[in-house]
Amino acid sequence: MDYNLCQRIGEVRTQFGMTQTELAKRLGVTRSSVNAWELGFATPQLKHVVEIAKIFGTTVDGILNVSPKVVVDISDLSEKERQAVFDIVDCLKAQHQENI
Repeated sequence: MDYNLCQRIGEVRTQFGMTQTELAKRLGVTRSSVNAWELGFATPQLKHVVEIAKIFGTTVDGILNVSPKVVVDISDLSEKERQAVFDIVDCLKAQHQENI
C-alpha cells in the first residue's frame, strides 16, 4: 500500500476526532481492518476509499493525497488551435522551470 494513503486515512480520521471503531462502523468493516489500513498492512477496497472521502467531505484525490489536475476540454478546437494551446502550455512550463 502507498504510505501516503495509510497515513492520510489516519490523519483525516484523527482531524475529525473519530476513532478507528467509529470509522469502521460507518464503513461496515472491523476496527482491525481500519487499523491494518492505517498501518499499511492492508489496502482498503476502492469502495471504502470512496466512502472515506464522502465521510470526511473530501475527494478521493484528497484521501490519496494527489495534487489536483486541471483539465480543459479542447476537443472542439481545430488541430491547429490545439497545437497553439499545447505550445503556450509548453512555453509557460519552461518559464516556470527557469524560475525555480
